[in-house]
Amino acid sequence: MVDLDLDPRTKIIAFSSVIALAFISKDLLVIAALAAAIMAALLLSDRRGFIMRGLKGMTPLLIIAFLLWSFMHEWSLFQRHESGINLQLGVFMSLRLFLILLTSLGFIATIGMRDLVNALNSFRLPYKAVFVLGLTMRHLHTIAEDYKAIKEAQSSRGLELDKGSLFRRIKNYVPVLIPLFVRSIENAERLTLAMELRAFSLNRKRSLGRELKILDLVVIVGFISALTLAILHYLFAVI
Repeated sequence: MVDLDLDPRTKIIAFSSVIALAFISKDLLVIAALAAAIMAALLLSDRRGFIMRGLKGMTPLLIIAFLLWSFMHEWSLFQRHESGINLQLGVFMSLRLFLILLTSLGFIATIGMRDLVNALNSFRLPYKAVFVLGLTMRHLHTIAEDYKAIKEAQSSRGLELDKGSLFRRIKNYVPVLIPLFVRSIENAERLTLAMELRAFSLNRKRSLGRELKILDLVVIVGFISALTLAILHYLFAVI
């Protein structure tokens, strides 16, 4: 997932493997080692600024997770533990959450939308589903930019969005949401017209057209081997 010119397919497999390991592993040292390794690798990438800003904004969530799992773990619907304070469980669960957030930020920061779509298509997934996913993600970015522009324009005209009661604030956002809705429909119509003019067809097959390098194969084998060992250890522990 680091910017080491890895193939997008390698990044997807690495991301999926780390997320699976985060949920399968019950050992605090394993989670800590994974988090430390991924953190060190991402700090060497050129997107470390984006990742650090994202983690900084999620710090309150990690603190809340630590407090909840340390002092209120007996109320959990998923795991049952002895009553009382359990700081070790709080550290483990907050570290697991940190690993998931860190891995997700790294994946988002180091893979482009076009690379993601091409990689998913190379996995022999239905092309229609992959195309819809890529188009949806691209359209979400466009909606976010339009929302920001419309909100700033309405605020410059004197619209107060964050004052008053909750009902009042919701009502204040109506002049923002209506133009945003209209703009989204216009963008969808322009996109449809452009696809028709280019004679686009969902029946067209596309592939990544790139062979995996030695480094990609090493990374893939390493993550798949680690995930396999973790699954076997979990199964034998349950038995």
